[in-house]
Amino acid sequence: MESALPRSGLSQAESRAAVAAQNWKLLKYFNYYRLAIALAASAIALVFGKFTPFGEAYPGLFLSTSVVYGIISLSAAFSIHWQKPDYDSQATLLSFADVTLLTIIMHSSGGLSSGLGLMLVVAIAGSSLMLGKRMTIFYASLATIAVLLEHSWGWLTSLNAADIDSAQGYPQVGLFGVGLYATAFFGYLLATRLRATEELAQRRGVDVANLTQLNELVIQRMQSGVVICDPQGNIQLINQAAQKYLGIHNDDEKKSSLNEISPDLAIQLFQWLGNSTANRGRKIFTSRVGYTLLPRFVALGDNKNTVKLIFLEDMAILKQQAQQLKMSALARLTASIAHEIRNPLGAITNAAQLLGETVTTENAEEKRLVKIIDEQSKRMNVIVQNVTQLSRRDRISPVKMDLDSWLGDFLRQYSDTVSVSHDAFVLHGMQNMAVCVDPDQLYQIITNLCQNALRHSPPFTGTPLIKFQGSRDSEERPILDVIDWGSGVNPDIADSIFDPFFTTTPKGTGLGLYIARELCEGNGASLNYYPGEGGVGSRFRVTFVRAEDCAELGTL
Repeated sequence: MESALPRSGLSQAESRAAVAAQNWKLLKYFNYYRLAIALAASAIALVFGKFTPFGEAYPGLFLSTSVVYGIISLSAAFSIHWQKPDYDSQATLLSFADVTLLTIIMHSSGGLSSGLGLMLVVAIAGSSLMLGKRMTIFYASLATIAVLLEHSWGWLTSLNAADIDSAQGYPQVGLFGVGLYATAFFGYLLATRLRATEELAQRRGVDVANLTQLNELVIQRMQSGVVICDPQGNIQLINQAAQKYLGIHNDDEKKSSLNEISPDLAIQLFQWLGNSTANRGRKIFTSRVGYTLLPRFVALGDNKNTVKLIFLEDMAILKQQAQQLKMSALARLTASIAHEIRNPLGAITNAAQLLGETVTTENAEEKRLVKIIDEQSKRMNVIVQNVTQLSRRDRISPVKMDLDSWLGDFLRQYSDTVSVSHDAFVLHGMQNMAVCVDPDQLYQIITNLCQNALRHSPPFTGTPLIKFQGSRDSEERPILDVIDWGSGVNPDIADSIFDPFFTTTPKGTGLGLYIARELCEGNGASLNYYPGEGGVGSRFRVTFVRAEDCAELGTL
């Protein structure tokens, strides 16, 4: 959503610029009309002198006014082109020039009876479209006063006060004034409605732009691959996950044909588009970069020519999600069972201790049996404790922390706990290694790995037994390798070491590595085994999520 805000501001600025451009265009076109009227009037005055009704009363005044009107129109053409001064100033001044000069032209042609008053109606209509409410009313009033003054001019300047013809024309002047006000009123209503429609269109445009960007952001952030293509298989849009799954690394391939990127996927698409429903089953295929994918096809609309939507699901992720659901249910079940086992187990342990106190030293067989009960009870208690850890797998509190300093604190505590010299552990490549993980669960993971390594390593004689190696993978995810030089893992059982209750020692529970992997997966990390270099020892690799993704991990 953060990236949608600048887009919204940009759309509003573009909308305001579009409105301003439309206003200037309207002013320019109306000035073309003004210039045409002025040039036509000037041409009539110059060629014919008098051409009824143009300039019939005062030919000289008609010519001079037409020329002045033409000069003003030509000057306005340049000022409108350069947009200086501002729009409101030019529209106001030109409207004033229209009312004034058109009234004089009408007067020089015989007054309102000449029919040239219609040009004032057009001028008032134009001003109502270009100016605000107050200025529209002002120019309608000014035009009405100007027409009234023009009609009364003869009476005002005549020595004969009783001008009967002038008196008879006042009703016509009044009706013309009403027409000017009506034109201004309805013109302003039309302009207001157009502006409201335009503002609504602007808001809808901003909403559509934001929604489009939001949709793009959601599609790009989806874990599933999304490909949009036309019925011919040409890619129109593809998100980041699909680019990774299909091995697309440059912009040219994003617009290429689906058949060039993944022929298997293209074949399934064309089969799905076919009329036969027999070949519309979803089939798993392997992309050119090794991902095993399951496609799902969706048509956007009923028309066969509309674009098609393809969802790509990574089978490895699907299997992992299914495994997580299964293990989550298993964890809850085993936690409940472990809780029920604790009570009778505690009773057996206490009974064994009481029984041991009553056994005499001469009865060696009974003492041996009591010892077996005590040892196996403790072993069962360890299993119960390990199983209850699984119930905490999904309750994580990840934090961003420095792995180097955390490992230093851990090794100081662990070496004191197991009575092993701190020199038995060595750190390498941990500088600036930030990880996102639950510290308590990481403590349990590293503890299990260290116990496993020490169990299969020789006693400490000064040479380090365990090495912690830091690095990063191709996606910049932090990696921690726990390396030992012990007896290693037999290749025949390497695939089974993470299975629950799998152990190679009589006293082992077979849950250490299994719990470590489960806790890793609960933190969005992974735990894998690799043979040691030269076939000596073992390497257990923990791959963490990136520290910048810590907020997303906390919402899982």
